Amino acid sequence: MKVRSLDKKWKEFLYAFTGFGPNFLMVLMGAYFTDAINPAALGDGSFQAIMSGTCFILPAVFPILYAIAKAFDGIIDIPFAYITDTLSTKWGRRRPTILVCMIPMIISFAMCWLPVFGADNQLGNTIWIVAWALVFFSTYTMCLISFYGSLSTTCSDEPQRLRVSGYKSFFDTISYCLVYALVPLLLQVFKINIDKFVFICLPLMLTITIPLFLIKEGEKYGYPENEGMKPEKISMWQSLKLTFTNRLFMKWILVNGCTYFGLQMFLVGMNAMIIGGMGLSSGQMAIVNTCAFAPVPIMLYLFNKVKAKKGIRFTYQLCLATFAIAIFSFFFGSTYIMGDNTTAKIIIGAVGGVFASWAIGAFFMMPLLIPAQISSVEERLTGTNHSAMYFAAQALISSIVSSISGSLVYESIKMLFISKDAGGIKWAESFADAAEAFGVSEDRVFNLGIMLIPFIVSFFCILGIIIAAKWPKNFSHKEVARELKKQDPTLDISEIEAEPDEFEVEDKGEIIFVQIGLWVLSGSIFGFIWSAYLYRAVKEFKNGFKNILAWALSAFVPFVGIAFMLKSHKAMEEKAAELGVKLINAKALYVITGILLPLLPVNFLGLAVMQANANRLYKSLAKTKETVAK
Repeated sequence: MKVRSLDKKWKEFLYAFTGFGPNFLMVLMGAYFTDAINPAALGDGSFQAIMSGTCFILPAVFPILYAIAKAFDGIIDIPFAYITDTLSTKWGRRRPTILVCMIPMIISFAMCWLPVFGADNQLGNTIWIVAWALVFFSTYTMCLISFYGSLSTTCSDEPQRLRVSGYKSFFDTISYCLVYALVPLLLQVFKINIDKFVFICLPLMLTITIPLFLIKEGEKYGYPENEGMKPEKISMWQSLKLTFTNRLFMKWILVNGCTYFGLQMFLVGMNAMIIGGMGLSSGQMAIVNTCAFAPVPIMLYLFNKVKAKKGIRFTYQLCLATFAIAIFSFFFGSTYIMGDNTTAKIIIGAVGGVFASWAIGAFFMMPLLIPAQISSVEERLTGTNHSAMYFAAQALISSIVSSISGSLVYESIKMLFISKDAGGIKWAESFADAAEAFGVSEDRVFNLGIMLIPFIVSFFCILGIIIAAKWPKNFSHKEVARELKKQDPTLDISEIEAEPDEFEVEDKGEIIFVQIGLWVLSGSIFGFIWSAYLYRAVKEFKNGFKNILAWALSAFVPFVGIAFMLKSHKAMEEKAAELGVKLINAKALYVITGILLPLLPVNFLGLAVMQANANRLYKSLAKTKETVAK
């Protein structure tokens, strides 16, 4: 008798939340870590560095060792996946590995952010960080592979698997929104460096304990995954052979490798592209990144709609093509192209972000959905469950790709600088060093490496589109079964062939409701953050403005925000009159959009105009302070 682990809808949502903490901190590490310990591509005074202008590692050696550490992370996935696939204890298969690895995962992550040898011993810090990174990557992988490996059996059917994948995509979206949109803002507002923020967030790692309570496995429920008996064990080499000779899986993994190469370089270099390349502030960066990540849940809904009409192959190719174009917003919006035209740069970045969000949602969902689909069908046909090995193989390729793109390539090219006033390319550890090497002022120097990122990313997206042409139209249960039968004609797939082609109507409606609901929630979370930041700014311009009450009422009561936006605009007009600054007169826009957009529930269009006006006042205040100082 099979016991369902996720027998209630709230359990699906909570189960998908398992990886939020570790993934959030892993994304945080990917986005900020290498620039934090070597801030060559960041301007002076950036809170994204552990110590502004200070390089703690050997720039010529660290990228190579760090790349090796990431590659090792991929290699160790294989034996770890085999352990969690074949483990048989009275506590079950997946839970013991999570329990054993979660404490060293937390400790090693913290140690990576502590360059204990100081700024003068770069070699010591390089060895220290790489050693702890090896421990962290290994234990993180074991925890997450155990979680992912349970998906094929914890979920009872394809609709439930898609719902859980959708939930997890939502939490991934929140992670990326927090990391790329909110974190720079928090660092600036609270004046704390990135390493201090990391330690504040460290307890979030404990979300990995959720499967310990939700997965029904072990002696109480039967071995190993609710089946009531032990599975037939296979050797690690047999598991590897089954995984890497699965033609359909390899067709997926080749495309995912191209996607991951470009995506990893984009994510690692995003902050440098926005701050160093586009010259935007933390608040402006929050706007651009919110446009890229907040719409992701609704984009997943659109992804599923297009997939239902055109198939997963066409839809994913469309995602790659869209991302290949959208990524160039970072190049055309750079200071090298646009100079000091901040408004144009924000518009270009925001529009590019919205287009990119169509692809980002699919990039989050597909690596969880496809291996789970393939392994679940394989288990039905052969009785062999080695689902974690598929995720391990995927992680192996991703780790190798990541070590090349996010470590070796990015860490090398970000040391390259050019100047419009002097020829050639210079290798330097900072903008100041590059300016001295060129013999020009620092504002005439540009980082060549971060301008090359869009071209590299676009190339790999196009390569992925070409390879994806070999996919079947969909990765449905029937298509997976047919692909497996081509490799093994003895398999009986008649039962799967007799199943309906699509989900039940109720399930479809449920999935649509989930995606729309998550979009509203995702957009609202960052709308709330953005509005709170803006009302705080208004309070700075006009003492005595009750910004906490204004934020609470405008965020949670429809239409009330109109009144507070008008009041905020009036307060900024008074300050603008003192400074001689001309603001955008958007009173009619606040009213109209406040009426049309109450269900977001935050008026993003109105906030965008308020932000533009606030930026003008901040710029004028900065000039005034500079004049007084002189």
